[in-house]
Amino acid sequence: MKNPAKPLALLLAALLVCAMGACALAAPAVPKSITLEETTSHDWGTIRLQIDQWRHEFSKHDLRYFVVNIFVDDPAQMQTAFAGEAYSKRSVEATSDIAARHDAVLAINGDYYNYKDDYGMIIRNGVLYRAAGSTRDHLLVYADGTFEGLPAADYVKGEGQKYIDAGVVQSFAFGPLLVSGGEATQLPEKYIISTNDDAREPRTAIGQVDRNHYVVVVADGRRSGWSEKGMTLQELQQVFIEQGCRIAYNLDGGGSSTLVLDGKKINQSSGSRERDVSDIVYFAK
Repeated sequence: MKNPAKPLALLLAALLVCAMGACALAAPAVPKSITLEETTSHDWGTIRLQIDQWRHEFSKHDLRYFVVNIFVDDPAQMQTAFAGEAYSKRSVEATSDIAARHDAVLAINGDYYNYKDDYGMIIRNGVLYRAAGSTRDHLLVYADGTFEGLPAADYVKGEGQKYIDAGVVQSFAFGPLLVSGGEATQLPEKYIISTNDDAREPRTAIGQVDRNHYVVVVADGRRSGWSEKGMTLQELQQVFIEQGCRIAYNLDGGGSSTLVLDGKKINQSSGSRERDVSDIVYFAK
């Protein structure tokens, strides 16, 4: 007589092997090598930059990204600007063009606030433009330069004036919040972008070590022979932690990701030309 338990045991063993294989396949990719390819320093007296270009070599692709440490004398040297120099539902321009008008030392694309023009709280250079509903994390920047994360669960529609009264001069509504209190945040399972640990995209993000020390990360992607896929949000979190940031926040990425130094785009964005965006973050002398 056949043992009825034997087929069941074999089935369970097969399922266990499959599960173990799935777990192995789901494990985050680990680079074969990590290389600091170039470091440059720039000093304009009131603002100092160190730009590191990194390469991670994986088995089937490369990742290249830039880490910029920014030291300013005055927190007011961090500013924002709109395409067309006005809050608008439609205006878009290249990051480098907006930066040029403001004599920006360093500029990155912002949160593309007008992609969803009725979503989230937008404060720029001390002016409240909207405080619409949102299920995303916000980043708040105070007049003294302090960064503060506003998790989606704590945001209340229509309370924008409260933040103006508290001294907020900039707010961003893309996200998610990457680092808080010097530790990686628990990324939401559902968000405007994928937060899976295998989701690789070009990235733009900003963090803060202290009031006068900021860190910008721009990761390239979708560029054959340079940086084929991009960076995961989990890798992005780790970069900011390694830089000593107490807080970090993800901005618009993909084809928008742009890094401009003294009027010149220094990263390799994913499109055939620089994408037009609605806004930038920049640092001035």
